[in-house]
Amino acid sequence: MNPIYHDLRSYRKKTSLSQQDVAELYGNKDVSQISRYETCPITPQMEISLLYHLIFNVPMNMFFARQKEELRKKLLLRIPNVIHELNCVAPNDLTDEKISFLNALLSTLTNETL
Repeated sequence: MNPIYHDLRSYRKKTSLSQQDVAELYGNKDVSQISRYETCPITPQMEISLLYHLIFNVPMNMFFARQKEELRKKLLLRIPNVIHELNCVAPNDLTDEKISFLNALLSTLTNETL
């Protein structure tokens, strides 16, 4: 997977906009923040991610792929524990619904690929 900063630059380069233009659209005359996100391997702030999404139609998922994968792994570890805890309480319709939902979520997350 290409680093995000290469992708940000390529999305902008496909248009006639400069980094200065993007900075001005963001409401900032200082181009350094835009330049940093296009040249450094850092995840842009949410506002910059939304800016690129709105201007260049960059998929939001692209910005947070690493964080998404980290959360997916944590959920895969935690969901079975929550299901186990729910199975230890007296069964009722709400508990059954929760367990069913969590099992479906676990299946989805297990089969999901980035």
